[in-house]
Amino acid sequence: MAKKAIRIGVSLALMVVLLAVFLWNVDFQEVGRSLAGADFQMLIAASLVALSSYWLRALRWQFILRPVGHVRLSSVLLTTAVGYAALSLLPARMGDLIRPLLLARREKIPASASLASILTERVFDLWSVVFFFLVFVIWPPLMSNLDEEAQHSLEVLSLSGYVVGAGLLIGTCILLGLFRYQERFVELLTRPISWIKASWRQPTTNFFNHFLDGLRVLQRPRDLLITTAASLLMWYVICWQVRFTLLAFDVDLPLRAAYLIVTMAVIGLAVPTPGGVGGFHKATQVGMTLFFGIGLNEATGIAIAYHAICFVPITIIGLLCVPLLGVNLREVNSVGSEAAEE
Repeated sequence: MAKKAIRIGVSLALMVVLLAVFLWNVDFQEVGRSLAGADFQMLIAASLVALSSYWLRALRWQFILRPVGHVRLSSVLLTTAVGYAALSLLPARMGDLIRPLLLARREKIPASASLASILTERVFDLWSVVFFFLVFVIWPPLMSNLDEEAQHSLEVLSLSGYVVGAGLLIGTCILLGLFRYQERFVELLTRPISWIKASWRQPTTNFFNHFLDGLRVLQRPRDLLITTAASLLMWYVICWQVRFTLLAFDVDLPLRAAYLIVTMAVIGLAVPTPGGVGGFHKATQVGMTLFFGIGLNEATGIAIAYHAICFVPITIIGLLCVPLLGVNLREVNSVGSEAAEE
């Protein structure tokens, strides 16, 4: 209980600090005027595109789980919506745990394999984001407002993109190696368990094998190709969501500009606050003001709208889907809390 309280406290403190930094030196009246003057139809279009990206994410997740067993599309859609609602409302990114555990309960698949599928998702997400960012770096749009500070920051980001890409390549090769030597790897991991208590070794062996099953889509060339294509399509759709949001505020930047803004949003989401609040806002605000010369107040309004488009519709849908899973909000919260404690 104490660990849970500390985790929640740190998450909320980060959110407050980052929101304060995000709103520092902002003219609230100008931000309000920027939001009020946004094209409502474009915002609706951006919201629909955002929801379509969640649908694509659910389809990709179902495909990733194929080596584990048959999972109904309805279950994947429901748990995706509820999981992202939990991600928006609960601290410390507990929605990342709630989604696979609810699916494991509903579909009677190993929880370890379901959890591993989320790791597989993150690998494909990182590959896709790095790919689009490197496209931006290699083929940048016209950025006439770049000053020396912005140029230096862009160089640092570009170098970081290459480093992360290299790290992903090495990490993916290591995962592929685990499948080739799975029995030996699992045997080495579980041997110390038998020294503690011999009866624990078999359940632990089963856990690791199920976990690796959740990653097995990486080993199958055809499945790997399909999942990679689905990931690139999904993130391409997300980039269009950003473009529609910018157009709603009468900011007409090339689609390639969205590649950088999406990368900044992903960096902001890495901070474990509820729904990425604070980190998401500040990172996208910096991306727009520093690299594209958008005014601070207008960039603040766009960041607020962009975050709302990403999280509000899916949160509402997720809350409506909770009863369809046969659980209530308290049970959803307890699933995440118990998993986080473990």
